[in-house]
Amino acid sequence: MSLAALLRGFLGGGVAGGALSAFVTGIILEDVPLILTGVGLPVAYGVLLFVAGVPRRAREAAVVPRVALAKIESRRAGGTETGDVPVTLVLTVAPDGQPSFRVEIVHHVNLADLPDVRAGDVLVVQYPPDRPWLAKVVPVPGAQWRSRAADAVVESAPESAVVAPPPEGCAVTVAALLGLLLGAAIVVGPHRVELFSSHEEEPGSSSTTVVTSSSSSVSMTIVVDSPEGLRGALESSGLPAELIPDLERQAAKALDAGGQRRWQFTVGDVTVQVILPR
Repeated sequence: MSLAALLRGFLGGGVAGGALSAFVTGIILEDVPLILTGVGLPVAYGVLLFVAGVPRRAREAAVVPRVALAKIESRRAGGTETGDVPVTLVLTVAPDGQPSFRVEIVHHVNLADLPDVRAGDVLVVQYPPDRPWLAKVVPVPGAQWRSRAADAVVESAPESAVVAPPPEGCAVTVAALLGLLLGAAIVVGPHRVELFSSHEEEPGSSSTTVVTSSSSSVSMTIVVDSPEGLRGALESSGLPAELIPDLERQAAKALDAGGQRRWQFTVGDVTVQVILPR
């Protein structure tokens, strides 16, 4: 397992957690930028992945595929609503000068040609030398390969010789889960006060005050229905009296302008956040 796979899992989980949390939090708080972040983050991550993968795809495209004969060991047709039927083929691939191996692929066959795909038939396949599990059937092989396939006898490879992509393992899942939790925490953390205080406000009440204190600071959240209810909440909270007029002016300005309905400022060791519900 590579470090790149772990990083992709972590980033993918982080984007998923952050996008979902931003979208839900934005809906609850009626915050348009958060909603747009929740929608745009996965798009931006997809574009980033595409751009970052361009060099790798270019290297893979430059690799000359290896052509070989392959015998159909078994087939299993799937359902479809179109004319092409996905057929799962287990093949024994016999490359020239190399050990034979088994591989399972999905090959799309026209419904009319399905009876011609039988166990024991010899096909021509091609695959990247470093990734044989990506083998695919050559639809129209050259005359030489058609002649070889018609006369060839391919011995079945043992079932233990199956090739498959390397497993990612549980470490990628753990990395994705950690990224998911971290992404959600990054979004929800700065907005936890608004989220929790919106549920603590009881119907019919004019104000709600939540105070958190430590040895060195006081953090206060005040939820009011109008500027008129702010003075009573401030006076009962024990804040310095000089803060009250400034808070009232800001609340009245916000309501009159129909704009910002939550703000925060710090005076000394006191941090006050005011929320005016819509």
